Amino acid sequence: MEEHVNDYVARLQAALDALPRGMVAELGEILFRAYRNDKQVFVIGNGGSASTASHMAADLAKNTILPNMRRFRIHSLNDNMSIMSALANDLGYEHVFSEQLKNSVRAGDVVVVISGSGKSPNVLNAMRYAHMQSATVVALLGFDGGPARELADLAIVVESTDYGVIEDIHLIINHILVEFFFRFLALARPSVV
Repeated sequence: MEEHVNDYVARLQAALDALPRGMVAELGEILFRAYRNDKQVFVIGNGGSASTASHMAADLAKNTILPNMRRFRIHSLNDNMSIMSALANDLGYEHVFSEQLKNSVRAGDVVVVISGSGKSPNVLNAMRYAHMQSATVVALLGFDGGPARELADLAIVVESTDYGVIEDIHLIINHILVEFFFRFLALARPSVV
């Protein structure tokens, strides 16, 4: 077991070392522009990435502000099982995110896609629709980024073929952003609220 632990930690560390830190900072700037301009942020993902999308939406909505501060307008499209199952049943699972965006996304909003493979049709359809509405599309990906890499305005690709490592680093990126925004918004409170 100890050998396995050491191997996993080594793979995680290698992927962290290769993380494009400048792109993570750029993602922070995109999210700050959305906050400053009162734009909506939508987060989506499948499987473990759906959990990360929910986690990110909760963290950025709640854990980035002090009392009486304006909050991030952020929503995970994974969190309403009724609408997801209705859309999947009636239109097909490949439309569960793009159809939800039709209700809400506007020019200048941000869609954050979280996907290990970057190949899921529902994610790719959502990215295409978001672009049609002049929203900014950001993707947290793994492997080679898949087709989502080319569809994103900003693609952060974790250099790994291990879903566990990829998902761990996507959560680390979330926590980097949350900590930054909590500190930044608290310090800059008079000028950004």
